[in-house]
Amino acid sequence: MEALIEELMETERLSTRHRALNKSSQDLASLVQTVTSTYFSAAPVVLTVPEKSAQCNVDPARIKLMLKNLIDNALRHTPREAAPVEVSLSGTPSSHLIEVRDHGSGIAPEHLAHLTEPFYRVDPSRQRETGGYGLGLYLCRMIAEAHGGSLKTESQIGSGTVVRITLPRD
Repeated sequence: MEALIEELMETERLSTRHRALNKSSQDLASLVQTVTSTYFSAAPVVLTVPEKSAQCNVDPARIKLMLKNLIDNALRHTPREAAPVEVSLSGTPSSHLIEVRDHGSGIAPEHLAHLTEPFYRVDPSRQRETGGYGLGLYLCRMIAEAHGGSLKTESQIGSGTVVRITLPRD
């Protein structure tokens, strides 16, 4: 219940005019590495980040929260025998791209447009222990948008899912 309340409070803060982001210049590669080593050191996660700095003006706490949610989702939906979850950071001259790819069963096309809606779950019969509250991707989208970026999801049944976060360069 406490986690649900925290996620609701965070999404409300991000959806109002009082978006209190504590932005500073951060190396996104370092943030990705910190999240994977802090929360997922024993998990099957393959990390691909550039050798040179990927500086971006972001709120590091919120970006870490977004990354933690995305990686946790990917791990939850990837079977043990499947390829590991892949997390990568790349970019273009105008933006940074964070991708989190799982190798699970995938998501049917009719659900993709609704994944970032609050309380939406692909399988509404799932219990809290296995399915969450339906707020994780919504919160991730709100964090990306609060930073002037976006969240896009692509998936194919039998091939897994990839979530792409685009953040503008400074």
